[in-house]
Amino acid sequence: MIGFLSEKLNIFADGVVSLYEMLTIAIMLILAILLIILIVIIIKAVVDLLNSQKNTIFSHRKNKYKNRIGKKHKF
Repeated sequence: MIGFLSEKLNIFADGVVSLYEMLTIAIMLILAILLIILIVIIIKAVVDLLNSQKNTIFSHRKNKYKNRIGKKHKF
C-alpha cells in the first residue's frame, strides 16, 4: 500500500504535507462521507421495504378504537 501511495499518488511519509497530499486527503474524506451517506440511504430503503405495514391501502382511515383506550366500550 505504501508503494502504491508513493509511486502512483506521489504521497510520501516524510513529515512534510504538500498541497497535492492535502487535496488527496480532502478528496478521500469527501468520498468516505458520501459512501457513509449512501449506506445510510440504502439501509433506510431496506427498512422501509421490510416494514410494509405502514404502507397499506387503508392507512388513511382513522382507527375507531384509538381514542377509546381505557374507556368503557359502548356498542
